[in-house]
Amino acid sequence: MPHQIGVVAQSVEHRTENPGVGGSIPPLSTKEDDFLVILFFLCNKSTKIRFLCIKAFSMKRILIVLVLFPFSLFAQIGGGSTYEFVTLPYSATENAFGGNVITRTEKNLPFALKNPSLLDSSYNNECVGNWGMLHLKETGIGLGTIGYAHALSHGMTVQGGIHFINYGVFEGYDESGTAINNFVPAEYEIISGLSYQLKDNIFVGTNIKPILSYMESYSSYGLLFDAGISYRLERSCFSIAARNIGWNIKPYTKGNREPVPYSIDMGMTQKLEHAPVRFNITYEDLQHFDVSEPKAKKTSSNSGIYEENDERKFVTFSRTLIKHFNLSTEIFLGKHITVIGGYNYRKSEELSFGSSKQGAGLSAGFILTFSRFNISYGWAKQQAAGGRNFFTLGFNAETMYSAYQKQAQKRKSTNL
Repeated sequence: MPHQIGVVAQSVEHRTENPGVGGSIPPLSTKEDDFLVILFFLCNKSTKIRFLCIKAFSMKRILIVLVLFPFSLFAQIGGGSTYEFVTLPYSATENAFGGNVITRTEKNLPFALKNPSLLDSSYNNECVGNWGMLHLKETGIGLGTIGYAHALSHGMTVQGGIHFINYGVFEGYDESGTAINNFVPAEYEIISGLSYQLKDNIFVGTNIKPILSYMESYSSYGLLFDAGISYRLERSCFSIAARNIGWNIKPYTKGNREPVPYSIDMGMTQKLEHAPVRFNITYEDLQHFDVSEPKAKKTSSNSGIYEENDERKFVTFSRTLIKHFNLSTEIFLGKHITVIGGYNYRKSEELSFGSSKQGAGLSAGFILTFSRFNISYGWAKQQAAGGRNFFTLGFNAETMYSAYQKQAQKRKSTNL
């Protein structure tokens, strides 16, 4: 048994769709023959104490050079890295799309916070506030995003924001099962970004994102970067973005730095010329083709290793390829109402239970646009237990202030 007892673990079963969300359980050793023993499990008031044993293992480091930034990277698929909360949606619209969308043809600040190359001067004084819930009643998990953008001279635009997640109140116990202080695990991503208009329709941008993570007595700090380039026209947009590049600077336990959820994504948005419809398609994880969970090799009692035939190989290749795509559409019902629908095959496969998918991977939502602000709602089916619900409020600070001044002057004139 290790010399130290871990007192913090993720609530994988009850807390989230992804075992990696909220950071990994802090291992007590990096040796392959050591085991991490958790004598008690983080739990809500309604959850009994659980026991968990996890084998610690080391990850292979991969060095990648991208754009202008050389980084030491860990190319990981969801659930195999820390700070996974940064991959969660920043807005109700993104949630309604069903996954990662990095392209827009109109201003939408939460998308620019993920892909800074979407920023331009039209975002001047744009503000956004978002609140999302992951089975809030059962788990207590809530997350949110706030942001602001400001246009500078010479084709530059800056933005800033905070993306955070709160895992709810946990009951604390010591190794003997005695109740101790309750605690609230939380993680924060502080975003600072800059975009530059390279040519008439070409924009580049980058984000710098310090990460703060607090899990009871454990804490971890990291530094992530985003970089992107976009080609934008009136009704279409094409982007490539490298997101969440960086390091786990201070790990939860000394000497055990964990990989970060790095990815390279490519996307396109196209609005039809003679119909009120816009399509979005995103190809995720360009850096890694096989995003499936590792599977044991099939064996045959006659021949030992079972070799797949050409037809089966094609089916496997096709399913793996489709898992990279996220498809969504928007239907404009006049100037003020937009209906959104999306489907994510990868989530449908990963979040299904046995042969029953229970609608996993489906998503929907709407946007209500008013003269001074807009409100959006997004729902995404996770599994049989329910889905994610997000609400977003967006407005322009300058427009709101001008309206306030006009109202104040009108009242003043009436009193006179």
